Amino acid sequence: MKEVSEPIDTDLIARIKKGDAKSLELLFRRLYPNLCAYARKFLNDPVEAEEIVQELFSTLWEDRHKIDEQQSLSSYLFTSVKNRCLNFLIVQKRKTKHADLMRFLYVQEVSGEAAHSYHALLAKDLEKDFHTAMEDLPTECRKIFELSRQEGLKYQEIALKLNISIKTVETQMSRALAKLRLQLREHIALVLLLAFFE
Repeated sequence: MKEVSEPIDTDLIARIKKGDAKSLELLFRRLYPNLCAYARKFLNDPVEAEEIVQELFSTLWEDRHKIDEQQSLSSYLFTSVKNRCLNFLIVQKRKTKHADLMRFLYVQEVSGEAAHSYHALLAKDLEKDFHTAMEDLPTECRKIFELSRQEGLKYQEIALKLNISIKTVETQMSRALAKLRLQLREHIALVLLLAFFE
């Protein structure tokens, strides 16, 4: 579906700028269906698409004095919908990534096959997020953590490779995760706050 940008009567725009609510309602009825359809191209979520369009009209009304009568209002609205949808997707992607990080740090057990499997699944995404914190880990902690995360080795395989006990591997992994939690505490607190208000 292509953007539908029909011309809008300049008198209608002028009335909206002067605070004529009925003119805004007329504009809303005229463009709302197409704007929602356009938003769904990006979100594939009818409810969220409608909310974004509704919020856009609310913002338009609040900032009606800023409307540029020389600019195509229809084009402006479609462009705004696109930008709001893209911003929404970016925020959702970040939340999903942070949620995965939270599950890894706080939900999954440090030892056992469940942790190893989840660890391997998150290896790629965690690479960027943990890079700085990883640099600050003690050498042995970092080496064991990387063998598990980057090479996908099980604890028993790491123990054999490094000629240490499985218990030592588990202890060092626990220390690594504890240090990562500590270094990322402010970031994690923010994610928890956002998740609480979702």
